[in-house]
Amino acid sequence: MKKDLLVVSLPPHISGEFRTRQIMRDVLIALGPACLAAFYYFGLPALLVVVTAVASCVLAEHLIQTVVLKRPTSVGDLSAIVTGVLLAFNVPSHLPLWMVALGGIFAVGIAKMCYGGLGMNPFNPALIGRVFLLVSFPAAMTSWPVPIVNRFAVDAVTAATPLGIVKEGIKMGEPVSQLVAKVPGLWDLFIGNR
Repeated sequence: MKKDLLVVSLPPHISGEFRTRQIMRDVLIALGPACLAAFYYFGLPALLVVVTAVASCVLAEHLIQTVVLKRPTSVGDLSAIVTGVLLAFNVPSHLPLWMVALGGIFAVGIAKMCYGGLGMNPFNPALIGRVFLLVSFPAAMTSWPVPIVNRFAVDAVTAATPLGIVKEGIKMGEPVSQLVAKVPGLWDLFIGNR
C-alpha cells in the first residue's frame, strides 16, 4: 500500500503558464480605470504624480541592477511600473514631484532591492515608500486636495448606520419587519447611497 507523503517546499505551490510580465500587465490593466478616475477627479497633477512615481521606480530599479549589482536589468517584467502606480495612488495628487520621486527611489531601492528583488520583499514596496514619505513629510502627506469635479457639492451626509437603526428599533420594541424596511438595500450600501 502506497502512503501519501506530505511534501514541504517553498512557494509557489500552484504553478501555471503565467509569467511575471503577464501578471503585472494584468495588474496594470486593472489599475487603468483607477488612473483614469484620478485624472478625472484631480486633473493633470494626478497624472504627473503617476508618471513621476513610475519613472523614479523604473529608473531606480534599472540603476541598482545594472550599476550596483552588475546584473541585467529586470524592468521588462513591469513590476517597477506596478510599484510606481501603486505608490502614486497612495500619495496626495498635489504632492511635490521631487517627494514622489524620493518615495519611488526608497520603495524600490530599500523596500524591494535590499531584500533581493521581486518576490523576496516581506512588505509591499509601494506601501513602504508611502510610510517613508509619511514619516519624512507628514504635513504634505496628510493634506488632500479637493476633487475638481463637484467642488461645491455636499461633502458628506450623516445618518444612523443600519446597525444603529436595528439596535435602537429593538430597544424600542419595534417589529423586525419594520426595522428591515428602514435599512437600505445591499446595493445602496455598496455604492454608499445612504
